Amino acid sequence: MRQALLDWLGSIADEVGNDAEATWLRAGFSPEESPEFMAVRAIRPAPFQAVAAFFQDANLIVREAAIAAAIPLLDAPELTGHQADLAPIVRGVLAASSNRVYRHIALCGLGTWGEETASLVDRTEYFSDEPPF
Repeated sequence: MRQALLDWLGSIADEVGNDAEATWLRAGFSPEESPEFMAVRAIRPAPFQAVAAFFQDANLIVREAAIAAAIPLLDAPELTGHQADLAPIVRGVLAASSNRVYRHIALCGLGTWGEETASLVDRTEYFSDEPPF
């Protein structure tokens, strides 16, 4: 249940992150036109504090979910200072995760933060002829 809730928080954070804002702008809309978008953006520090409480959880699945949920939250200007502190944790925990989604989130987050990611990418995973395509 904790993993599911953390995944949900991460998906909500992703929906109001910098990539989501860029998508809105490319489509000719402004995020400021959506009170819901702006309201969720305004509270990002609160969910960050909630997910950070699980960064050292004894359950690896919960720990991975918390770290993955934190990555899109760190788009918030008031939280970007945490990127450098979280980068080694992302690299150590998520980049080695058996969960492909978490590994993808880790690679995207680290790349966005200007961290080296080439050594973490298993290109065969992304260009395989095996399903899923």
